[in-house]
Amino acid sequence: MATPTPRDALLDLRRAASAGLLDLDGSGPASLDAVRIRESALEPHFGTVAWSVPPSYRALLAEHNRLRCHREDDGGESEFVLVDEEELVELNAESVHMPEGVDREPGQYLSTDHLVGFAEAGYEAVWCFDVTQPGADGEYPVYYHHQDEPRARCLADGAWEEQADVVPDFPSFAAWFEAMAAAFTATQPPSWFAELGTPSLVWLAREGIFRTGNGHRSRPTPT
Repeated sequence: MATPTPRDALLDLRRAASAGLLDLDGSGPASLDAVRIRESALEPHFGTVAWSVPPSYRALLAEHNRLRCHREDDGGESEFVLVDEEELVELNAESVHMPEGVDREPGQYLSTDHLVGFAEAGYEAVWCFDVTQPGADGEYPVYYHHQDEPRARCLADGAWEEQADVVPDFPSFAAWFEAMAAAFTATQPPSWFAELGTPSLVWLAREGIFRTGNGHRSRPTPT
């Protein structure tokens, strides 16, 4: 099976940046050590996290160790930042992995140690892999997570706190990156675009807005 790559989506972003539609800032390729740190340096507040960089994410890292995409529209602004290895470790410690002893119901303790955040969405929102659900191709599903509306599992049995989270927002990094490129380069961004960085987008995700393509509009023809 061929390794999925985000190259076409990356080219779309580059063309849109050249046309002035958005700002795109990227570093050089990730070193082998930068990939290794991503996989080995996570320190959740309790327990452990074991994962491997999936193939489509690795393909992007071969282009950029860090990538920031920013767009302003009608007085608003949205962005995503694929963080570097040091930022990834900090992002998970601060915005993804819960401390021990968090519950919503007495005795029903929660965990987010199944998540590994790889991109900031702004305002305590993070795009994450669920590393407990690897596919046969080595890819992980992707979830939009917010500190105020975490995509948590019950610590006792691993069941999702919210049943709707059984179905991921995107099946892989490649699918997520393609969706971000389509949204950020669209003449009229999708309806969920203005909610990036807000807790509300978690509930829209649970309702299937990404899976159904709700609100997607046509992409421009870059000049």
